[in-house]
Amino acid sequence: MVSAGSPPPTGSGSGVKVVRYESAYLSPLTEFYRDIWDSEATETGVAAARAEGAARNPVTPGEQVPTYLFMKEGRVLGHLSTIPVQVSSGGVSRQAYWFIGFMVRPEFRNGPIGYLLLKEASQDLELTLSLTVATPSIRLFRSVGFAEIGLVPNFVRMLRPGRVLRRLDLDAIGLGGLPLLARRAVRVAQAPGVAEIVGGAAGVGLGLWSALRGPWLTSPAVAEGAASPTELDAMWATIGSALGSAAARDGKYLAWRYPIGQGDPYGAVRVERDGRVRGVAYIRRPRDEGDPRLRGIKVASLSDWIFDPGRSGDGLALLAGAERVARQQGADALLTSVSHAALPPLLRRRGYQRFAGNLVFLIKDRRGELPGSTTLADWWVSRGDMNADGVF
Repeated sequence: MVSAGSPPPTGSGSGVKVVRYESAYLSPLTEFYRDIWDSEATETGVAAARAEGAARNPVTPGEQVPTYLFMKEGRVLGHLSTIPVQVSSGGVSRQAYWFIGFMVRPEFRNGPIGYLLLKEASQDLELTLSLTVATPSIRLFRSVGFAEIGLVPNFVRMLRPGRVLRRLDLDAIGLGGLPLLARRAVRVAQAPGVAEIVGGAAGVGLGLWSALRGPWLTSPAVAEGAASPTELDAMWATIGSALGSAAARDGKYLAWRYPIGQGDPYGAVRVERDGRVRGVAYIRRPRDEGDPRLRGIKVASLSDWIFDPGRSGDGLALLAGAERVARQQGADALLTSVSHAALPPLLRRRGYQRFAGNLVFLIKDRRGELPGSTTLADWWVSRGDMNADGVF
């Protein structure tokens, strides 16, 4: 995320402009991608990716996904793109866009570029959404009219407690301020041989806790693999209104956002009842090398988790299936971030621990009215929204 900087003075320099991407900007956009994200990027590859995005656009099929560029003398200095979605809230469905790929060249940060990009994009699009982390970024979003809805909490389930305990670095993950007694207990538990014993006991305890919190007698059938777009459409038509305020999770959107196939980063599980799909979960595999901040601990992300919140058994079954897939992906832990009030109790029943959130949910509506509730607990926001599941 770009640093905030200050709102610019009136006027702009010669050759400076913010533009919405069109094919005439392919060459400078590719140069920006090569310099910032992918040294192997080519014009052919970028053009093909954008064409595919347009073809699979779940809101306006065939149209380019809106992308904004800060240009100076033919060179891209800043970039902001979007994920198109339909937001359902209060019985009304509206076209909206998550902001992603917000980046400024390092040598031009802490100036007006980020502000100008965000201002132009949020004025061009009627309803825009963001999940952002850094405090300067939050100030920047507020400065162009975004309303802060709340901080989305994180939940973590240990899948291999012994390995996690052995590699845990309290300072690296921001827990260096724990009480001295707790820090000493962790150090003792990390001693050679002790971590495996403690971790094994913890694993057994978590498994027993999850089993006893059920519903082990009435658990619905869980299958691995993606549901078809038709099945997902039928699921969304049945349960969508129960999710409160949410970006639509229909077949077209889910198939586009979470591709399941050879080389794709996602796995999936689904709940089936009465011959129909009633819920789905998508799991993003961890990096092969693990996260360097976590000393190689491999963390998978429960990116999205969709079911009727009135049927807790479906949610618990999806969690159990997601944990199984994450273990198959080689994960040591499974991380999820959710906002809706119905979800934390189910996570606790599966042995997930709540940690401070790092994703702030913000909205801007040019009509001057927020869609539906302004309470975070009424929104169905997940870590997969806005590509926020790609951290680990």
